[in-house]
Amino acid sequence: MLQKPEDFIRSGSRVFRKAPVNTGAIQGWIRIAEGKAADAHRTANSATTRLGAAYDSVLNLGLAVLCKEGWRCTSAEGHHAQALEAACAYAGISVGLADEVDAMRDLRNGQYQGVEPTQPDVEYALKVMGRVVPEFLNFLKA
Repeated sequence: MLQKPEDFIRSGSRVFRKAPVNTGAIQGWIRIAEGKAADAHRTANSATTRLGAAYDSVLNLGLAVLCKEGWRCTSAEGHHAQALEAACAYAGISVGLADEVDAMRDLRNGQYQGVEPTQPDVEYALKVMGRVVPEFLNFLKA
């Protein structure tokens, strides 16, 4: 079962704080995500840029989902993983697809270990983005 901010907080997380819904920020994250998705599909970009852009597209929409529910994220350890899981929970995304989002996050984080993504990694990230983005957008429009 995917956790929401309340669940993480009960476990001692410092990632989330309550915040007013900010429709301007939500629209901003949607526009950022659209630009990042375009960057992810642009084959002239490097594999690292494309994978990072696919990830950022999903993350930005995840932040919008959380904002719609009255939450903001801090920079506490684990903030990306917890934010994405909570956003998936609110949007009704399956545990399996949320696991794929987490796998994409791991691929993206390979850059911090000097691991350059492969073309199959980019294709995987594009596939995950293509499945998650519509789910997040449907939630945000509801």
